Amino acid sequence: MSSRLGTRGGRIGTGRLRLLLWAVVVGWLGAAAALGPVQAELSKAESNDNAAFLPRSSESAQAARTLTARFATGDSLPALIVYQRSTGLTPADRAAAVADAARLRGVADIGHPTLPPPATASGAPRLVSADGTVAVTVVPVTAHGLKVRQTVDAVKRQLRPVPGLRTYVTGPAGISADAISVFSSIDFRLLAATVALVLVLLLVVYRSPVLALVPLLVVGMAYVLASGLVYLLATRGGLLVNSQATSLILILMFGAGTDYCLLLIARYQDELRRHESSAAAMRSALGRAWSSIFFSGLTVIASLAALFATRLGSTRVIAPVGIIGLGCVLLSAFTLLPALLVLLGRRAFWPRPLPVAAPEVPDAAAALGRWERIARAVLARPWWAVVGTLVLLAVGSLGVLRYTDDVNLLNAFRAQTSSAAGYQAIAHAFPAGTAAPTTMLVERTDGPLRDTDLTRATAALGRVRDIASAAPLPVRSRDGRIGEVQVVLTMDPYGGAGLSRVADIRHAESAQLPPGVRALVGGDPAVQLDTMRAADRDLRVVVPLVLAIILLILAALLRALLAPLYLIGTVIASFFGAFGISVFVFRDLLHQQGINPVEPTFAFLFLVALGVDYNIFLMARVREDTRGHDTRTAVATGLRATGSVITSAGVILAGTFAVLMVLPLVMLFQLGFTVCVGVLLDTFLVRTALVPAVTYLLGDKAWWPGQASGHRDGVNPLPPQRRVALRSGPAVSQHPSAAPGRGGPQPGEDPPSGL
Repeated sequence: MSSRLGTRGGRIGTGRLRLLLWAVVVGWLGAAAALGPVQAELSKAESNDNAAFLPRSSESAQAARTLTARFATGDSLPALIVYQRSTGLTPADRAAAVADAARLRGVADIGHPTLPPPATASGAPRLVSADGTVAVTVVPVTAHGLKVRQTVDAVKRQLRPVPGLRTYVTGPAGISADAISVFSSIDFRLLAATVALVLVLLLVVYRSPVLALVPLLVVGMAYVLASGLVYLLATRGGLLVNSQATSLILILMFGAGTDYCLLLIARYQDELRRHESSAAAMRSALGRAWSSIFFSGLTVIASLAALFATRLGSTRVIAPVGIIGLGCVLLSAFTLLPALLVLLGRRAFWPRPLPVAAPEVPDAAAALGRWERIARAVLARPWWAVVGTLVLLAVGSLGVLRYTDDVNLLNAFRAQTSSAAGYQAIAHAFPAGTAAPTTMLVERTDGPLRDTDLTRATAALGRVRDIASAAPLPVRSRDGRIGEVQVVLTMDPYGGAGLSRVADIRHAESAQLPPGVRALVGGDPAVQLDTMRAADRDLRVVVPLVLAIILLILAALLRALLAPLYLIGTVIASFFGAFGISVFVFRDLLHQQGINPVEPTFAFLFLVALGVDYNIFLMARVREDTRGHDTRTAVATGLRATGSVITSAGVILAGTFAVLMVLPLVMLFQLGFTVCVGVLLDTFLVRTALVPAVTYLLGDKAWWPGQASGHRDGVNPLPPQRRVALRSGPAVSQHPSAAPGRGGPQPGEDPPSGL
């Protein structure tokens, strides 16, 4: 027995074909089994220290390297143990702080604690509030990376509870430990929520348990492979990876990967009605769908490659991680998915029968009828569709006027943390900058540092407003050339005004120091300032680069220049509409302080790249249909044919990014909301109304400087009565592949769902 694989494919023995397909499946299972164990260890290879991802040329990064290389104490992070009693600290409370500090001497990776002074002490550091309700013990933490959390947890275990006394651990080390703790629980929660949501949506789409599980298995295998490769690069190749990158690639792979599966299954489902053999149906489906899937994946991969041009490491790392992930998804979509579908045959659609040459498929006919009505409504009044859509997007984009950056680490968590509570206690009892002082390193380049150098550097700060104190510390570098000045602001050092003061400190020192003396301003607030500046610069670089890359890919796919230009214009309009709506929701409805400066870069990248995907799905079909129709008729048939599959794909992609909103991090919540809104706008407005209407208005001119495929530019091959019918509606249902005596949907037209 044999199976015909295509018109020129001859015959391949069924046994040999099945053996080849099983080899593909077993190969993927073997790769997953080999990399699965290391993939589970990926979270241990992550680094969530913002300073580690800063450009090496940034001033705070230089200060950190200087502390590590030239100071005996290294680049330590202060952990602040806060003791608070609203009625005033008692002698027993002070004794508890002393006892806690004594126990801390046995904890690894910390320096000597600085205790609150006795009430009778004079000239001691101000570690007790004026009203006597708050005291602070300063504990230098010398650990880095994931070990910061372990060290802070060890510190917390040494603290003994006292009735009525509230105790917190805050400061840069405490905040970093809370961030690591939050990230450590993200991976499993995100994976479980994503898989559950996608499974539910696929069951709604296909109403077949087998067919719903196939895309999940395909993308899941790709995810295991990609995660294992990323782990090997992180542990053996020096790739710096953070939880943000691994979270985003999980969402991107399941969202985009499921979309690619939907597109191929839709073509395959239709071809099964024309071919008795599942192998022949798959060959035909791949021949018609591969370009749309490949170019869609290529668009996202090429857009991710633009991130290699960024300076911020936490943004740049998304490029290699994302490219690996999308590459594995495309590989699985073109190998594992066809193999599974052919091996399952028509059983994949159980319990819904899928006969050959079905005269009518009720669900498909109903869906096609809906999209026929939509096409008729949009194309009957294309100018109304264009103007109406652009007005809606313009109104939504007005929310951008409410945009403001927010790099405050305490605003990064959606739930209250110990570090945030301790920070607030310090901010009410001391100058707000006490919990996160700015570190200024003063260096003499031509010899040992002099006391007058520190004095002049400290005096230069007199020109800067909102400084509560600036005190030289009794430490020197190993060579005696560098000293340290600790600067405490009166305001929140992480807020916008506080970061401006950090910039003022840098400017004052660069202008006032004598020859041979230089200053480096670092510390946690300076890290956030440099992060914000790098993120702003990266956005200005990434936007034109991504647009240029996508323009080239669209021009190659559509063999035109005008169509790619207005397609890019539509997704830009969609981005501003989605981003404006999101900013309004964040600032005015949820009362969030602002937007993480990295979020616009990621939102633009994902919305433009993924939004263009849906335009590719639609316009590739329109381009295909111009082989037998004029462009305006092809727009109608293309919109009707792709309506259900693209809508289903859009809903699933929006749903996967919406999963980010359940996480406790504000930045990922904001990104998930923005991309979800943008994908829905692309799906239901841009691809349904704006792009078809613009293409319809341009007609064959859309393919300038080329021509439509099947006829001379400007010549409509349809008779006048058909052109009139198209404007009134009925002709929209016609398709070039319709054959006499054959009912039901034609190739590519069958929707995968009732959505």
